[in-house]
Amino acid sequence: MNQFNRRAILGAMGTGLFGLAGCNMLSVPYFLFMAPEPKIEAEMGKVASTDKKKINKVLILTYMKLDLRPEFLQADREIAFYLEKHLKELTTANKEKITIVPPRKVEDYKNQHPDWQDKEVADIGKHFKADSVVYIEVNALSLYEQGSGGTLYRGKGDLTISLVDVNHPDESRPPQPFSTSYPREAKMIFTPNDKSPAEFRASFLEYLGRRIAWKFTARPTADDFKAD
Repeated sequence: MNQFNRRAILGAMGTGLFGLAGCNMLSVPYFLFMAPEPKIEAEMGKVASTDKKKINKVLILTYMKLDLRPEFLQADREIAFYLEKHLKELTTANKEKITIVPPRKVEDYKNQHPDWQDKEVADIGKHFKADSVVYIEVNALSLYEQGSGGTLYRGKGDLTISLVDVNHPDESRPPQPFSTSYPREAKMIFTPNDKSPAEFRASFLEYLGRRIAWKFTARPTADDFKAD
């Protein structure tokens, strides 16, 4: 068999292997193509600047109704903390540059301005010289599955989320309702053998922070399966 025929046969074998995989290229081993991991774009809008020479400054502002259960005291601060953490991780992975107003400064501002809720969100953003404000209203939170008598954890959150353009507030999108449950139906967590209430609370609030971060920058598709 000459060299030309040998190459032709090897080429035909390779074509046959791809044929067995069908038209769906996802069935071919991913590493063969060295393609970047697919991502899902920001759900509400990116907080990072599209101008590579500019670093956007982001203010995370949270408000929680006073009638929430005692176990969620200051939960809005923790949601802001986890949102900052995951937003930094994702934007770094996406090679985006942002700076976030330290949560301590935000809480100091609230304490010094008891009427801050009466102010326009954009005006508070201007005080911090921010480009955009992520404003989160915590309407309701719960730790346990309804009707379980406190024997089954199921975190539920009802929030309203806004992304405000400080310099052009009239061009900002309307606030969006956000409701979620943690964990998924297939991942029931029983109490108290699996986790203490404090441990589950921390996991739930971090989950909320992670999910909210997805609204403002792209995330790997695999994160949907690893979230809880």
